[in-house]
Amino acid sequence: MREEWNKIYAKNGKLMYEGFTKDGKPFGSGTSYYSNGKKCQEGLFDDKGLVYGREYYRNGKIRFEGSYKINTGYGPNYPVFGTCYDEEGNEIFYGELKIIKSGLGWPTIVKPECFGLTVPKGKPDFSKLIWERARKKPSGYYYVDVRGKKERLGFIVFLEKNGFTCDDSATVSRDSTIASRFPITVDIGRKKYGHMGNTTCAAAAATSKVIISPEVFFIQYEILSGVVIV
Repeated sequence: MREEWNKIYAKNGKLMYEGFTKDGKPFGSGTSYYSNGKKCQEGLFDDKGLVYGREYYRNGKIRFEGSYKINTGYGPNYPVFGTCYDEEGNEIFYGELKIIKSGLGWPTIVKPECFGLTVPKGKPDFSKLIWERARKKPSGYYYVDVRGKKERLGFIVFLEKNGFTCDDSATVSRDSTIASRFPITVDIGRKKYGHMGNTTCAAAAATSKVIISPEVFFIQYEILSGVVIV
């Protein structure tokens, strides 16, 4: 998947990252954020974190500025050369940091001793997001059980905002999809929507357990598209 500019949100709607992404995770120039909205890290990212840039304390003060070692083992990239600051913004160290690694443990900073954890405490957790993006991506038809005209209209508006159009035919239209009591059909590959046409089809789909809720569909669409639904 090519790199593209994107925003990544936590499930609670908080912005976690803004910048270039690859396979749904930070990769390239960007900025990550704490849950309080302040910057956490900014600079050039790869699969395991920063390669060069800055990281901050939760109070907004700069914590480190410099270059990072690309970690090919367990744990994140770690700072190797640059300037370290205390929580008041005062410079406490400049130069080459000393790191130790033991077994499966994360890299530990031993010089300067006062620097603390390898990554800022409270750093946004992209691990679950990364795992979701690595799963097999869904395709084909989805049968979504949306009840009530207001709810069906809202679901269709969401689809249309994301580039879907009605799969018009002699028996299917946007209006009939809103009015129908049968599950809404969504073809992600073709970006088309419609609705099931009769009780027999709906019953067969229900028996086969292929009808899903709107909430499950949003999760599946999120995984496919790399866009986090807020």
